[in-house]
Parts: sequence; structure tokens; C-alpha cells
Amino acid sequence: RSSDLLNLKPLLFGYQIGMQTGDVQHAMFNASSYIKISFFVGLNLKEVEKTIEKFGKEMIEYNQTAVYRSLLPVKRAVLDLILSTNDPFVMAENNAEQNSLFLQATEANSLVVECELYIFGSIVAYIYNSYDLAAALIQKRFELEKKMSRTILWWGATAFYDGLIFLALAHKSSQFEWTAEVSKVMSKMEGYVQIGKSNHEHKLLLLEAEIKSRIGENNEASEKY
Repeated sequence: RSSDLLNLKPLLFGYQIGMQTGDVQHAMFNASSYIKISFFVGLNLKEVEKTIEKFGKEMIEYNQTAVYRSLLPVKRAVLDLILSTNDPFVMAENNAEQNSLFLQATEANSLVVECELYIFGSIVAYIYNSYDLAAALIQKRFELEKKMSRTILWWGATAFYDGLIFLALAHKSSQFEWTAEVSKVMSKMEGYVQIGKSNHEHKLLLLEAEIKSRIGENNEASEKY
């Protein structure tokens, strides 16, 4: 997490320089990345929500529609986590807004936004223990990624949450499919560690700890935790 927190300062600086020099689009791209990484590294959600509101207003003010649209998936995730509720009316409203976001992304042919709706949606579903929903969103993302020139990695965070979700399903199901998916994720994470150890090793260790814990090797799991 410390290395990810260090990544935030240059993004905020990039935003400031962009605004000072009149490169508003560059500034807003930095602001968007700043917000998404803030979410991934676990900053206080209320603070992330305030940051979204601040930069979101600026994006609208400066007519940065595409960048603002790219912010909507993480905004939806933050609100879903802050406003967690079993109220059926609120849940229906949230689902309607989520469906509206998917429709907007599809109509705008924005594969990146649609992909990030699946990424953030699967993370929220995992946090609420809705593992089947989380896996369904991942599978939809996999299909979408076939149309994309490159996938969205988020410094290994995408694969990390994929791994957690597949592990949860492998634990409650006898289907070999999920165990095979876990193996694929672990291979990805090992490759990421070779590329950037500081950003990925802790994620790999946590996944390894989860695997050890689920097969009853508690001492090894504790060591990796």
C-alpha cells in the first residue's frame, strides 16, 4: 500500500501543473487516476467521495465529458459501499442507476468505461459476499476484453480481486473451474511481481495466504499474512 500511496502525489502534481499551464484534459486524466487509485489503496471512502465531487464538478465545468464518464464506475462503487443497505427501494434505485451506466457506456461505445463498471462492480459484490454475482461480472469483463486492444490492470489489483473471488467460489464449490481460474490468476501475479515487486508482491502473498488458509495449512498461511 505504501508504494501505491506514493503514486498519488505525482498524479495530484500532474493535475496541478495541467491546470496551471492550460492543459485541462491532462489535468483531469490525472485527477481521474488519483481518485481510482485512492479507492484501490483503501483511503477513507468519505474522503474519496468528496474528491469525486470536487473533481467531477470541474470536469463538467471544463466540458471534459469523456473523463467525467470514466469516473462514474468508481463513483458508483464508492456510493454502493458508503450507502450499504438492505432497503429494497434503495437497492432498486442503485440497480437502476447501475443499469443506466451500462447503457450509457454501451451507447457511447466506451469499452474502457464498461470494463471498469465490471471491475468495480465485482469488487463491491465480493465485499458484500455476493461471489456468484462477482464471478458473473468477471466473466462479462473477460468477454469484453477480447474486443479491447489492452486490458485494465490497475497495478495488479484487477487480477488480485479476481483471485479472491475465484478462491471464495472454489471454497464453496466442488467445481474444478474455479480452482483452474485461481491457478491462472496466480500465474499472472507471479509475472507482475517480476515486473514490479513493490506494487505486486504483497498482493501475491495475500493470495498465497488465502490458499494456504483454505487448505488448512495455517502456519504457512500466518507466515504469508
